[in-house]
Amino acid sequence: MSDSQTPISPPAHLSLASDVPSPAKGCGVCAALVKQRDVAAKNSNVITVQNCNDELRNHPHRRASDWKSA
Repeated sequence: MSDSQTPISPPAHLSLASDVPSPAKGCGVCAALVKQRDVAAKNSNVITVQNCNDELRNHPHRRASDWKSA
């Protein structure tokens, strides 16, 4: 076995997504998420801000013509 040591890599730096999604016009869910995100940002709650941004990004918005009839 060698006496040399293996160099240690520097720690990984993780960051939150930098883009801030915009709400869809007229969507009550998006409006509520924006309100919740604003309150969380004022309280320095980074996790909730990110969760709200993720929800806004993933919230489906479909035209009425996209719905399948039953």
